[in-house]
Amino acid sequence: MNMAHIAAPLQADIAFQANLYEDSNPTRRGLHLSRREWVETALVLNLPPQGSVIEVGIGCGIFTRFLSSIGARTTAVDINPAFVMGVQDLNGVTPVLADATADLDMGQHDLALCSEVLEHVPPERSAAMLKNLHSALKPGGLLILTTPQRFASVELMARLLKFPPVLAVARRLYGTADELGHINLLTAGQLGVQLRHAGFAIESHTRFGFYLPFIAEFGGQAGWRTLRAIERVIRHMPLLKGLIWTQAYVLRKM
Repeated sequence: MNMAHIAAPLQADIAFQANLYEDSNPTRRGLHLSRREWVETALVLNLPPQGSVIEVGIGCGIFTRFLSSIGARTTAVDINPAFVMGVQDLNGVTPVLADATADLDMGQHDLALCSEVLEHVPPERSAAMLKNLHSALKPGGLLILTTPQRFASVELMARLLKFPPVLAVARRLYGTADELGHINLLTAGQLGVQLRHAGFAIESHTRFGFYLPFIAEFGGQAGWRTLRAIERVIRHMPLLKGLIWTQAYVLRKM
């Protein structure tokens, strides 16, 4: 989770982001690990040998470190100086402090990565960022993109935290609760329009990460398995598939 105009202070905390992958709650941990596994698999399957990557939105550097470990030549872009400094010593990585909603002008790459970034970009600038990612790719290059679905159950629960009484109850029940800082949530249909206008064709598209508060927070490992089973059932069902948290794409530059 990363990038421009972050609304919640915790989103700018590298340690907070890194700890999401080690959360003691199986469901919360699983939601983030599922996305991480999907992104890393997509990178391995689609990055050519000695390929070049532009990553927009460094965050805690989890994917920047992965790209470095597999020998990718990576230009890592973020608007937050702390995130840029956090990856400056990685092999094969060129960190750049820049706003990806403005012209990047950093050459063309085989692959672009933009994971959990779009939701933090002001709505009037997200189309510009997608066009900049398109320009940063070689002809036929690929974009790996993940972002939450607008009406996902996680996002609906998070919106209730804007009301102080609900926030107080959530903190009493769960020990901690904070808004997600997401200011640009799109349905798959809305995002699809922006992707087409930016010049991308969808190679593959999936959804994963289902959350129901009481099962997730108090069900332990059994709760996580139950939610995964429900997710598999509703993933392709009209309307209900919109409750799944992450929409994930492999996109080709047209």
